[in-house]
Amino acid sequence: MKIKMKVFTFVTLSAALLFSTLNAGTLDGVSIIINKEPITLYDVFKYSQRFNISKKEALDILVRQKLEDSEIKNQGISVDSFEVDQYIENLATSNNVSQYEFLNMIRSKNIDVAEYKEDLKSKIKRDKLYKKIVSNKMQQMGDAELQTYYNENIGEFSQAASFDVTVYTSAVKENLTNIQSNPMSPATNADLKDATLEASKIDPQLATMLNKTPQGNFSPIVKSADAFVMFFVKNKNDVKTVAFADAKNYIYSRLAETNEKKAIDDYFEKLKASASINVIRVP
Repeated sequence: MKIKMKVFTFVTLSAALLFSTLNAGTLDGVSIIINKEPITLYDVFKYSQRFNISKKEALDILVRQKLEDSEIKNQGISVDSFEVDQYIENLATSNNVSQYEFLNMIRSKNIDVAEYKEDLKSKIKRDKLYKKIVSNKMQQMGDAELQTYYNENIGEFSQAASFDVTVYTSAVKENLTNIQSNPMSPATNADLKDATLEASKIDPQLATMLNKTPQGNFSPIVKSADAFVMFFVKNKNDVKTVAFADAKNYIYSRLAETNEKKAIDDYFEKLKASASINVIRVP
């Protein structure tokens, strides 16, 4: 029976239909064929055992992998051995060891290096595919979407020369949380100090946080060396706002970073909806 449906519906059906009959006699049976590529019951069983997940979860992942593999092939994405070696070299460097030492670490965990490299090759192909999907998605983004982000997050683009603040300090984070919730109550469990902080003389991350905090509001609570600290922003002095035209590249990068997973998931949801799926009944 050949049907087209969303994979979530199909997975629920196939999980109930197939895995209730899973045993040694049917492990070599085909559970489904998606875009002419089979996923066997043994594939599902092996994957669920390897990663200690349910068979339904394993089937979900394997379906996604088949869709990705198909898309990698359709888009002609390839990876050569040099790219794999370079990836391993970067991993070794990040672990402060040589490539030779890194591969010996892999062998010491009873992992076959050839299989490890094949897994890496698949990962790099997928990374290339994801990057291409996100890039195409971002190219479709118009100025209107960027402008909306700019308008809704204007604090990110407003930079004050200095801040008049009240600094709240406490050894217990909950004390500051209570003050945020009840700002009119006496702050008996925290130390208070009024200060004027010059943006050029404080940590850039703190300046960014204070710029993002609306005037007349508390900042998020942060951890210092030996206590918790928050700031009540009373005034922002000599505020200058970065023009939208100058902020566009930043907004673009910001949205690309935050929307990356959604763009990829949405892309494959559409592929699932149009995928050709054969559900096979196993004797």
